[in-house]
Amino acid sequence: MQESPSEMNGMVVTRTTLRDLKRDYFLARSGGSEELLMEPYCWCGSALEQDYFCTECNHKCRVTMIACADARALSIAQALVRTNADFHKFEAATLGA
Repeated sequence: MQESPSEMNGMVVTRTTLRDLKRDYFLARSGGSEELLMEPYCWCGSALEQDYFCTECNHKCRVTMIACADARALSIAQALVRTNADFHKFEAATLGA
């Protein structure tokens, strides 16, 4: 059974799941102390530029998922979602294989 977007917070997601659900996402990695490095991606897997327009899909992406490469990144992302009003509509999950 496939998870709905609102049920993915804190779970493990794959790029395939994100593609199937057509969820644009940030790929997040932990940097220094409490630093989160995030790169935007379209649901199709293409990296996005600053305008968040995907030239592969020809659409403007709306990123609301943070796919975390490691547990530390997930912890930082979850804190960001809880405490930063700019991220209150985001979900954070671990990116699996």
